[in-house]
Amino acid sequence: MEENLKALYTQEIDQFRLDFDHNPEYQAYYTQAEALWKGGDMPPAVFHLLETGNFLSFAHGFRLGARLAGWVRTG
Repeated sequence: MEENLKALYTQEIDQFRLDFDHNPEYQAYYTQAEALWKGGDMPPAVFHLLETGNFLSFAHGFRLGARLAGWVRTG
């Protein structure tokens, strides 16, 4: 299931339905994070941590949505 969620997450980003670049709040936090390092060169491990956090948020939202849909159908 996790591989399917990763594929769906990547698809949503590639098709600009999940667009972090145009979200002002996300960009404000990302800019603050970049400013912590000289020249804005974020270490790869920190960038990976941010990407992992984004994926986990997406996966949680997807699973919650699926549970809510099931709840509505049985309710």
